[in-house]
Amino acid sequence: MNVKLLQVTEKGINLVAEAARISGVSSIQTAKGIIELITDNDYSSALEHIHFTFDISAISVALSRELLEHRIASHTARSTRYMEEQGFSYYVPRELEEREGGEGEEVRIYREAMARADEAYMKLRELGVAREQARYVLPMALHTHYVVTMNVRSLINFFMLRLCVRASPEIRELAMRMYKICMAEYPDILSRIWCRGFTLGVCPENKARPNTCPFKKLVPEKREVKGEFEQQARKIIEKELKKFLIK
Repeated sequence: MNVKLLQVTEKGINLVAEAARISGVSSIQTAKGIIELITDNDYSSALEHIHFTFDISAISVALSRELLEHRIASHTARSTRYMEEQGFSYYVPRELEEREGGEGEEVRIYREAMARADEAYMKLRELGVAREQARYVLPMALHTHYVVTMNVRSLINFFMLRLCVRASPEIRELAMRMYKICMAEYPDILSRIWCRGFTLGVCPENKARPNTCPFKKLVPEKREVKGEFEQQARKIIEKELKKFLIK
């Protein structure tokens, strides 16, 4: 996997601060103070003025499908309709590579499946089958190439979801590489962000959190915290609803 920063908004802290001041944040506040305020309180629309563009290569088609779930971003991907894929490279899950030093039966079966897909693709092309038809034999492990542009508000959402230990390993690795790049550019914003548990102070994964979660003993479950006040809060909600339903 390769992740490279192609472009980033310059002087973004001042840009965001100025936008926030226009929306009503005190003009007395410093730019850094405004960043802390809008990040901690999730007044994050002003963060959309900062954009990152990444060149992402040697990732699987399967991962690219997960990336598409982050719709508030601009996506450009390698086209299997117009690009030849003979002798394609592909993703091997780290868990398979680590078994028996990558020489185990599981890895052999996996690589044989990739070889058969490559052979089928080449034979179809040799028989004159168009790329857009032959591509359907290509596996989800096929390496693809991506350029994606995301604003910081969308990146925060991406990091909160994909830095979680329960995210799929490949996209979690991508998120970590992107996070490191973003941190180097805008530490005042990104140092306050990690997975949802860290960022929110409660973990929405609740009992699904595995023991590998580094925050399991530190960050409480959302269900635990909410359970302490939910019954009383529900009564308050009912009263609030009646205010609007009674004419």
